[in-house]
Amino acid sequence: MADTTTPPPRLDGRHWLLAVAAGMASLLDAGAIISVGLGLALWRDAFGLDVWTVGVLGSALTLFIAVGALTGGRLADLVGRGRMFSLSILLYAVAALAVAFAPGTAVLVTGVVILGIAAGADLPTSIAVLSERAPAGTQGRLVAFTHVMWTGGVVLATSLGFAVSGMGLPGIRLIFCLLALLAVATFAFRAFYPPFRALETEATARHTAAGVDPATALPLAALVRNRRYAAMLALTALFYLFFTLVANTFGGYKTYFMVTVGDATQTTATAISFGTTLIGLVGTIVFTRIADTNWRSRLFAAGVLVFCACQLLIAVTGGVVLPAVIAALVLYNVAFPFVGEALYKVWTQESFPVNARATAQGATMAVARFAAAGFALVTPALIEWSPSGLFYLLAFFALVSGLIGAVIIRRFRRDGIITAPEPGATGTGVRA
Repeated sequence: MADTTTPPPRLDGRHWLLAVAAGMASLLDAGAIISVGLGLALWRDAFGLDVWTVGVLGSALTLFIAVGALTGGRLADLVGRGRMFSLSILLYAVAALAVAFAPGTAVLVTGVVILGIAAGADLPTSIAVLSERAPAGTQGRLVAFTHVMWTGGVVLATSLGFAVSGMGLPGIRLIFCLLALLAVATFAFRAFYPPFRALETEATARHTAAGVDPATALPLAALVRNRRYAAMLALTALFYLFFTLVANTFGGYKTYFMVTVGDATQTTATAISFGTTLIGLVGTIVFTRIADTNWRSRLFAAGVLVFCACQLLIAVTGGVVLPAVIAALVLYNVAFPFVGEALYKVWTQESFPVNARATAQGATMAVARFAAAGFALVTPALIEWSPSGLFYLLAFFALVSGLIGAVIIRRFRRDGIITAPEPGATGTGVRA
């Protein structure tokens, strides 16, 4: 990360607009996850779904986000990150419309599957494009900003869900139509805004001067054979896996949980989700301010403690005490900006060469999302079996994620990583 004894490099408006364009992948990913979660109870009633079909719907999105991340990240490095950056978002728009106008279960599941593939492919590609074109010492801020937009996607989808909560199924259809519209607008912005081409040209010249061709993908085998890269692949994958098991359950099932376990109405559950998510948005903005400083590591341990505590609070009360659930959601949103996905994205972009970042991000993201998809499949059944048991398990996952994160921080401090050295380059950076 950046040396805090010297002023951080300045960013101009082009970089922040690129961060917005890249961050739309995160916003739309979050919007899809939350919107599918909001729709589960309504689709269950409208289409007569049983608990296992609800589980399939809840897990299909995450499963195919993993498929999209695994294939899309590698394809981006192979055929061009800019090309994938512009086109993958269109597939998202088509899939969102399919979900919106699904006449039955088959089309609904198909739409969710394609939505997951498109969102998954766009996530590692957009982050790699942003990191590649960011000046040295600014990657943390810009990459972390994409997570501000992810949280903004949660807020947007939750607020839309609250606004249409009294409309039933037509309300959910309206939300997915709006997501499709945002995707089309994002495509136009990415593909036709001239300054983005200038940033690409500047980045290519900068990386070429450093001895690396960003257009030539580093073979995946080269990452695995390199001990440091292989270790960081494993550590970041495991960190994100255990964090995602917790975050995906909260994000995808909190409304379903409050309705089915806490006997809250759809409107009440959505309002609670919206209000507490605003706290997470503020926290993510704060993290963006400290992403290139030592504070991101200093706040990690406290964040892990709070992150574990919110799971235990629901576990102890069984999810039937509404004030306890609200308190847990507040704690969750206080903690997650400092212990989760934003850190994972920054760590990954700082740990690998520019021509392998989409591959590395996609591969590690896929591992976590595959696991989360399997867990989401059984989550409704676990809620029905024992809400307390589910959240004791999530508390364990949160603790394991924190321990792995502590190992990553120690490695950054030991190696003095600022960004991954390019092939043939020397030097590392400054301490975490």
